[in-house]
Amino acid sequence: MAVEAPVKDARTLVEAELVSSVAWLIRLRWLAGVGVLLGTWSTRALFGLGAATVPLYAIGAGILLYNLAFYLVEQRLTQTSAATDSFRRLSVWQAILDWLAMTLLIHFSGGIESPVIYFFFFHIIIVSIFFQPRTAFGFAILAAALLSAIALLEYYTILPHQPVVGFLEGPLYKNSLYLAAVLFFFTSTGLIGAYLASSIQKRLRQREEEVIRLSESLRRATVRLQTLNDGARVINSTLDLPQVLERLVKSTAEAMGVRACSIRLLDKEKQFLEPVAVYGLSQAYVNKGPVDAATNPLAHRVLGGEIVNIPDISNSSLLQYPEEARKEGIRSVLSAPLMGKTGPLGILRAYAVELARFTLGDETFLGAIAAQGSIAIENAMAYKAIEELDLAKSQFIRTVTHELRSPVSVVHSLLRTLTSGYAGEISGQQLDILSRAGRRVEYLQKLIDDLLDLAVGKADFWKTEMYEPVTIKGAVDKVVKRFEVVSREKGLTLDFQDELGTGAVRVLGTPDGLDRIFNNLVSNAVKYTPPGGRVTVKMSCVGEKVRVLVEDSGIGIPEEAMQHMFEEFYRAPNARSIEREGSGLGLTIARDLVMRFGGSIQVESSLGAGSRFTVTLPLAAPA
Repeated sequence: MAVEAPVKDARTLVEAELVSSVAWLIRLRWLAGVGVLLGTWSTRALFGLGAATVPLYAIGAGILLYNLAFYLVEQRLTQTSAATDSFRRLSVWQAILDWLAMTLLIHFSGGIESPVIYFFFFHIIIVSIFFQPRTAFGFAILAAALLSAIALLEYYTILPHQPVVGFLEGPLYKNSLYLAAVLFFFTSTGLIGAYLASSIQKRLRQREEEVIRLSESLRRATVRLQTLNDGARVINSTLDLPQVLERLVKSTAEAMGVRACSIRLLDKEKQFLEPVAVYGLSQAYVNKGPVDAATNPLAHRVLGGEIVNIPDISNSSLLQYPEEARKEGIRSVLSAPLMGKTGPLGILRAYAVELARFTLGDETFLGAIAAQGSIAIENAMAYKAIEELDLAKSQFIRTVTHELRSPVSVVHSLLRTLTSGYAGEISGQQLDILSRAGRRVEYLQKLIDDLLDLAVGKADFWKTEMYEPVTIKGAVDKVVKRFEVVSREKGLTLDFQDELGTGAVRVLGTPDGLDRIFNNLVSNAVKYTPPGGRVTVKMSCVGEKVRVLVEDSGIGIPEEAMQHMFEEFYRAPNARSIEREGSGLGLTIARDLVMRFGGSIQVESSLGAGSRFTVTLPLAAPA
């Protein structure tokens, strides 16, 4: 069965982006540090401008240096699978140091006159992508404050002005109008940029969260659909009621992602609900006390066909044992009826440790599971009832036939006494009548023996039998010799082929059982093969098994009769036309015996072309 994982927080994916973006920003900063160094060099070497190269080189080297420290920290956090908060703090420190480096870079490249000012916007955009809007606006205001501080400090000559000589014709940092214009546009552009970037990022995150929710809903729906399919497969795969119910409660709890699930069924008197399958509950809670279907308010409503959702058991009067439920840690309960064709069967219930855990979708799902489970329960109950009836029938047949065996044997013995002349002379007509009666009684005796064998197999009395290694050649040879005279009198060729080789090849079984198997097969072959035909019995070893083939050139089996050959009391139409007497139990008993000995039996036949029965039995383990 499929297991539903706990629902993930939608922010997890956003935080994962932050973790991966920290590494991306570190890679980007390598380019920034190298760019500062190259820009400082080109200012004088390529453009012939004068600038404070030493401080600028120091800033570029400083960027590379603290970026190396960030890289080492990021690697350690990644290798140790650190919490997201650690990466978030690392990103904050990156922004702070970048802001400081940017401020120094602006100061030593001309202050308010510096063209580097506009690189601040890239930092504002990056911060807006990484952090929440409030944090992004804070950094944008901080950038404006830093730039204003540099401009004002230089304006009032508190901080020395570091111009890029040759870049501008005249000093602008003393021009108050220029100063105000640059600060105004920088501040407004920074705030607007932060707002736009944050708004776009916020909408993207909302869409991202929506996709996550939809994906999670789709996953839950897929898992639940799979659970329904698995439930249908369980219904079709087994009719064992305890197994069906155990699978049902476990798969339901896992599919819904809840603490526990249980099934209670009505007893025979339909008075009490008895626990028959439980998953995830303690034994103490299961045995908390009887649940009366008539007086329990929750059971009364659910058995009436209603799905009842209790979001908070502490505020509900429907539970019969609320204190026990609280001790178990249960806070919400969802119950659905198990309805059969003739009325309620019981209750399927899910338990959760959260308040208001179950939604309308959960109610629909549990109702579908309950409807499916009701079918499984009714099927299993019907199968169990059929098994009990079949066992009762077998026991009845065993009892009746056992009682008939003794008087029939006595009648058979008395008829043989009369026909043998031990009770005085009898006329020819009397002898004929007594002989016919004897044959009928003999057939009746065989029918009783067949019924007893059939009843033993059906009633599972055979499970107490003691099996022993039996030499297969001796068992088959004994049967073949038994029919040699009958075959000659009928004009048949009875061919026995032993390909087992030397040594005693043995199978696990009983001598009487093996004799009964091959006696039935050879007897049928001889009986339904016309004069001049051939019956072949062949033994061989195939791997760790013995194969015995009984083949004839007799009347064969009609195609429509093949599927019924091992059914009780069934006889093919062409067989009935040749031999009126017959119980139709010989092949059924032979099959049951073969299966009891761990083997298999197959039949191949065509009408008018004979039949072939193949018995395969496993070899007995060496002594």
